[in-house]
Amino acid sequence: MELNKNDVVLFSGDSITDGNRGKSMDCNHIMGHGYQYIAASRLALDNAENMPKFINKGYSGETAKELLEKWQADVIDNRPTLLSILVGVNDGGYGYFAKITPEEAKDRHETNLRQILEKTRKELGDIKIILMEPFYFPLDKSDYSYKLTPHPDGVEGPFKRPDSNDPEDSVSYREETNRLIRAATKKLAEEFGCVFVPLYDKIKEHAEKSRMEYFIWDGTHPSIAGHMLIAEEWLKAYGNL
Repeated sequence: MELNKNDVVLFSGDSITDGNRGKSMDCNHIMGHGYQYIAASRLALDNAENMPKFINKGYSGETAKELLEKWQADVIDNRPTLLSILVGVNDGGYGYFAKITPEEAKDRHETNLRQILEKTRKELGDIKIILMEPFYFPLDKSDYSYKLTPHPDGVEGPFKRPDSNDPEDSVSYREETNRLIRAATKKLAEEFGCVFVPLYDKIKEHAEKSRMEYFIWDGTHPSIAGHMLIAEEWLKAYGNL
């Protein structure tokens, strides 16, 4: 698919998409770091003669409900021609602290994501939508160092991984909730004519040849290897549009 001068590619999601993006017009940082930066960079170079535009509207820590609350200003008003959505992992954490069942957390997520897709189809018609599979991977609890990531442990100081503070029951809760949300996301992709990007099994496949920490460093967030893997899968999906 070739992009033209009227095309706007918008990435929406949680912290994985946010990528510590800049909130100003500083073009060094406006797209953040991660899969969305890699994918946008590839498309920008390949279509530079047509000068398409790229937007990152990811927000660290957000659920589909919170994205929905800003959807008009963030997405509809920007009139994208290609929309990418990756959201769902935070619903596990939200559901755990809200003391609802995994099924209830899944239902809330599905309701909000459905409203997002309904609003998008109503306002933007046959816009092309890439809907990505959210993922969560409990990690080995015997070692919370960073030595299994792509970076030397302690290179930037003595830090413990953030998942070292996760209660045991929250880990199993989030794993089950994510399983349900993955299935709901795929179902909605089919219902709304989105291109679905399966990520969970692809990440597991690569991690079996290495270590999960090398791809997903805290159970939730991708490393540089993980982001590259996701970007490659995203670009394959783009090629199928």
